Amino acid sequence: MSAVAVLAVDDPRLDWGRSPEVGAYVRALAAAGPDGALANARVGLSALQLTDRAFAIVAPVGRQGCWLTSLAVTYGPAVRDEIGRDLRGPQAWLFRAASLVAEGLLRLTRADRAVYANHLLFSTSLYGAWTGDDLVPALAALREAFPDRAIVWRSLNAADHPELLAAMDAQGGRRIVSRVVWRLSDPARQWAPRTDVKADLKLAAAHGLSVEDAPNPSPDDLERVLALYAGVYLDKYSNANPAYRQALLRAAIDSGVLGLQVVRGPSGEIEAFAADHVHEAQLSSPMLGYDQDQPQGRGLYRVAMSLSVLRALELGLAVNYSAGAGAFKRHRGAQPALEFMAVFDDHLPWWRRVGYGLLARALAAMTPSLERIALR
Repeated sequence: MSAVAVLAVDDPRLDWGRSPEVGAYVRALAAAGPDGALANARVGLSALQLTDRAFAIVAPVGRQGCWLTSLAVTYGPAVRDEIGRDLRGPQAWLFRAASLVAEGLLRLTRADRAVYANHLLFSTSLYGAWTGDDLVPALAALREAFPDRAIVWRSLNAADHPELLAAMDAQGGRRIVSRVVWRLSDPARQWAPRTDVKADLKLAAAHGLSVEDAPNPSPDDLERVLALYAGVYLDKYSNANPAYRQALLRAAIDSGVLGLQVVRGPSGEIEAFAADHVHEAQLSSPMLGYDQDQPQGRGLYRVAMSLSVLRALELGLAVNYSAGAGAFKRHRGAQPALEFMAVFDDHLPWWRRVGYGLLARALAAMTPSLERIALR
């Protein structure tokens, strides 16, 4: 049993428990430097040693351009990009104005001066069986190591983390609504029997596509994968999404933190891919992409979206399907859950706490509207 402490990622005392691959990944990212992981964010990395596991800690450095490392970007540009896609008329103007006010307040109160515990620079953080038994010493260690930063725990929902959320509530964490995510707690029951799923699974053979695991992708393959990802998540959706560098993807695949599957067309070119992260009994898919120049009838998005769940079925895992594409995921059996971040700011001066407090209250009041929009 290890002593709870904040340590450097290469500290020989670190014990990553059942996740040594996370340690290898974080060390590789740290070696790449603050700019080595993302093109739109600079970060420092350390580790939180708990009694039976360790979590990566991300400390943003300077002004950020990615929602994974900035509350101001999350509730500012990232939200406004979603509003532009999903809303029209007076409601769009109202939400856009609220986003501008929120971003201004968060920047004024230096809300981005924070550290993120259990963050691998993916959209979803997985906690496994950790229920917060050593949360109190963990918070004490984080406050001591980062006395001028808020402490943020991401990707919490009541369905997956009831005990952990209760522990964080008891220690004074502010619940701040982040998004609506989609879950498959039992893919064999919820997903596999669906008519839409059965149609999805016929597409690859119908169009001469082949699916393969890619544990050792070439530099050209990595470049192609990142281009497909960027075409969807950055060009189509938002520049506030993570702009991954090849160093991060290589570190994630080589360490085993991400499992890459690629879909090749008849010519052998990669036309789609999915990269999955497995932690204990749950799987998430933080990276996905497909060739948008191909005819929609080829169903590349549907093929790519099925890869993660097929892997979860094979391994007997639950799936965190992340946010977005609500109608698509609902028709394939996924259930929605409201996701929160828990922010601990009681060690900060009052003016630093104002932004987090007002944001938490405003989003709590707006939650019914946000849920209706996400469930469309």
